[in-house]
Amino acid sequence: MAQHLNNPATRISPFIVQPAHPERSRRRCVPFSLSPLRLGLGALWTWLRTGLSQRVHYFGMGMFKGRDRCENRRKARLGRCQRGWYVSAALVAVGLGGAMDASWSALTRYVMHHPYFTVQEIVVNSNGRFSAEEVRTWGGLVLGRSLWKIDPAQVEARLRAQPWIETAQVRREFPQRVYVTVKTRRPVAIVLQDSLLYLDDTGTCFAGQGKSEVLDLPYVSGLTGLSLDTPTARTALTGVLHLLSLARLWQEPLSEVHWDPQQGYTVFLARLRVTIRLGWTTTPEKFAQVGAVLATWPIDGPAALFDARFADQVVVRPSADERDPRAHDLSRPL
Repeated sequence: MAQHLNNPATRISPFIVQPAHPERSRRRCVPFSLSPLRLGLGALWTWLRTGLSQRVHYFGMGMFKGRDRCENRRKARLGRCQRGWYVSAALVAVGLGGAMDASWSALTRYVMHHPYFTVQEIVVNSNGRFSAEEVRTWGGLVLGRSLWKIDPAQVEARLRAQPWIETAQVRREFPQRVYVTVKTRRPVAIVLQDSLLYLDDTGTCFAGQGKSEVLDLPYVSGLTGLSLDTPTARTALTGVLHLLSLARLWQEPLSEVHWDPQQGYTVFLARLRVTIRLGWTTTPEKFAQVGAVLATWPIDGPAALFDARFADQVVVRPSADERDPRAHDLSRPL
């Protein structure tokens, strides 16, 4: 007994209840993982899980595919609806555009022919050389015409086509008034050509007509047979303008300014029987010297020739007999 208790292999622990039949208990203690029930349940769960997952997958794919098909059908219906709406909107827009165009045309005709927009007053502003009636006639303006039918640009072009009108400005003031402002040319001399031409203060030559025939202006001679568009003629006319501006210092009206390509400029006075040969010298100092001599010359003095071609002096010579044709030959030397 003592040996049995002292043997660790056969010693019974007081805390462990030993089975009454160890062999029978050993046969019953089979691990649960190896039991047929666990194996069967595991196989069943595996089969169920695999089949369920596949079914869920197929079901989900079917749901997605069904949802895609529904979405595609919805988009197709929406596209057909949108195309129909676009077509309807286009037809409505075309109809409205045609109606608006017809309405606008009718409204335009009504407004353009309405008596409220007829011209009742034409105001003409000018320097008084021509009457308002002449300006209206040249511009084609009449009372009672629709203000909408008056084109200011066309009226201005017709007015500028008149030789005496330098600038023109036309303005409509609704509903019944037209303003016309014209600036006429200011002639300073008459150019002797094949036809009667006038020279204005800007150096422009224009044809005379109407009231311009009675103007008392100095003549410009020596350009007959020479085209006024050539550089020589333009230079000569520029010199005439400069000469006329300086001749105001003399306070004597001029009768004629003769230009000669070799001798230069010669001036004939209107009141005095004096001929002034300037040559090519047309400076203020030279005109002041001639003016000092003219101030002492009597009105009823004899015919004389003032030669101002010399520096710082004016040579006064008796004029030749007026009955001698050579007295008017300005090209011969003194």
